[in-house]
Amino acid sequence: MTSPKILRETFSVCPVCLKKIKAQVAEKDGKVVILKECSDHGKFNDTYWARADIYYKAEKYKKPSATPFQDNCPYGCGVNSCPNHVSTTVMAVIDVTNECDLRCPICFANASKPPDLYRPSLETIHNMLKFLKNRELPPLAVMFAGGEPTVRDDIVEIVRMAHELKFMILLATNGVRMSQEPELVKNLKKAGLNIVYLQFDGLTDMPYEKLRNAKLLPKKLRLVELCREQDIEIILVPTVQGGINDNEVGGIIKFAAENVDIIRGIVFQPMSFTGRTAEYVSRQNRIDNSLLAQKIEEQTNGMITEEDMFPVSVMVPPLKIMNSFLSKTWPPFTPTPYCGLWNWILVSKQGNDKFTPINHFLNFEVFMSDLKTLNKLIEKRKIGKLGIYMKLFLASFKSLDWGKVQREAGLLNAVKTLIKIHTDPSYDSLGYIRRRMLLIGGMAFMDPYTFDVERAHHCVIHYMTPDNRIIPFCVYNMFYRKQVESKFSIPKVSSKQE
Repeated sequence: MTSPKILRETFSVCPVCLKKIKAQVAEKDGKVVILKECSDHGKFNDTYWARADIYYKAEKYKKPSATPFQDNCPYGCGVNSCPNHVSTTVMAVIDVTNECDLRCPICFANASKPPDLYRPSLETIHNMLKFLKNRELPPLAVMFAGGEPTVRDDIVEIVRMAHELKFMILLATNGVRMSQEPELVKNLKKAGLNIVYLQFDGLTDMPYEKLRNAKLLPKKLRLVELCREQDIEIILVPTVQGGINDNEVGGIIKFAAENVDIIRGIVFQPMSFTGRTAEYVSRQNRIDNSLLAQKIEEQTNGMITEEDMFPVSVMVPPLKIMNSFLSKTWPPFTPTPYCGLWNWILVSKQGNDKFTPINHFLNFEVFMSDLKTLNKLIEKRKIGKLGIYMKLFLASFKSLDWGKVQREAGLLNAVKTLIKIHTDPSYDSLGYIRRRMLLIGGMAFMDPYTFDVERAHHCVIHYMTPDNRIIPFCVYNMFYRKQVESKFSIPKVSSKQE
């Protein structure tokens, strides 16, 4: 056993009393750990990343703050009233209910059939949406969640309201009701739903029995077909826990590739120990970002390697260029590198069992370096739009692996797509490649054991509350969910609600 090497200072909380305390992020025995001590409850030592080498690679893309934030975060939180919050809202989450038609033993929202009903009215939700739309940098997307949002019979109307305000709309669902009601799926499509964010824990019954207390796989597969019929795209969302479904990571990726015409991606969510979770599974089997990257490589036979997974902040240089062409600026993707690792893969024309990360088609470091240089010219106003087009064209030609690109996409088409993505960003700018592209990512949400104020200050996924507070995702689930739901709930009347 070696002594820990301190990497940085931060603030965390005591997992027992949630009091804010000092913490150290340190390397020890090849792992990155978070060390802290509560004066009332003693010392805590939890794994932050199981692989220090992957942690260091991720950190190269975005360095931590020079000193830990000294404000009262996570207390008194509200992004819209906090002068120290670094990032703006990329995606806003609106819980439309705290009810659910399942009772998963691992639910971070502790949802099922609560004694008091949290169900914001249509008017309240509309006001929340308008508040978001009127922000200086409105979020790119809104996700309706819960609980299970489809237990509301007016969910179609809720989606329609967001569509009329021109949001991209995601619906976080277990898929139970939608799989049984084709007409609901059809009506959601008509209302403007873009993406079904589908709980999807594996391709066998065991993960659902363990994590959801029900055999749900047939319902998941049925919903995939219903979404295909209505052309509603899907993102699969597996909650991953060691010893339960960490052996199904590769299978889920292959399933998505086989259904790439309708599945746009996978967001793996390593288990977060909030809500009911800590009472059911052990932190000793926690899957973190680095272990997830390792399992992706192992279970895809190296088609996606550990080195192919990047922090989201790698997208900052392309987004800056995109914003120079947009009338309404997009919010920057600036979470810490500790939040998750991502990439896009292109499913081969040669067969859906073959796929290649997009960084294999171009020299990633050269391309990103050229984009950073271009951004400096844009910031100094030393280049016009025609010059930006030419620089992008040259950067593309310098960086692309011509042989691979010609085989899978056609060289001219690839260059045109790269330029169009940066100058006219939208789904349509991807052209026909869109139906062969998959996002592969992992988002390891914080819990009281791994809470790091650095991550909270940079969060880009925020909950919206009925009183127009905007609260970082992990912070909300640890510190604010109970009080918000209690404040805006009404007592359930059994005869009417059950």
